[in-house]
Amino acid sequence: MRYITSDLESLSFQSTSHQLIIVDHHWMIRSCNRAWQDGLHKLFLHTASRDNHYLHLMEAWAAQQKNLYPAKFAQYLRHHVVPFNKTHTYDISITTPHNEEKWFRVELTPLQEGLALESHLALVAHTDITEQKKTELQLRQALTEARTLYGLLPICAVCKHIKDDSDEWNTVEHYLEKHTSAEFTHDICPKCIRRLYPKYSNILDKRN
Repeated sequence: MRYITSDLESLSFQSTSHQLIIVDHHWMIRSCNRAWQDGLHKLFLHTASRDNHYLHLMEAWAAQQKNLYPAKFAQYLRHHVVPFNKTHTYDISITTPHNEEKWFRVELTPLQEGLALESHLALVAHTDITEQKKTELQLRQALTEARTLYGLLPICAVCKHIKDDSDEWNTVEHYLEKHTSAEFTHDICPKCIRRLYPKYSNILDKRN
């Protein structure tokens, strides 16, 4: 049975930057494109099994890297996806041999023929979403910092120290440096100059 029926379809399958494989209902990889061979497949073969079984590759990789995401993903697919009758989307995290975390969005689509409700084959697309995940993390951190400064802050009426969530008292400078990206440089305002150094008050008067 031939699912890629034209040269144009074959060219599209091989040329896309998405890492594509076609698996059967036993999870054996029946076909793949160049992006998969140059990407995740090469990564898997670096430390994992040389098996052509998709779930075995995921589980072997998880065991090598001590990363639970691929193993959980494989378990989910094994128990909830066969037979192929609807689309599934899942995000997984993979640690490279260089200790770099990469994220992939995995979309499984049944290759249905005619009016059949179930398929023996499925297209599995792997899209690198690492930069998207990094951006989401940065936004969450920024939101956390913004929320930290929202609401009432306990401040000492005498020394002006601020009490944090751990009931520790910090200077205003230390508290803001800890909870924001602000850095401080020191100066003396005109009011304090007049109070501490009255002999220089005439200089301030001349400026005004």
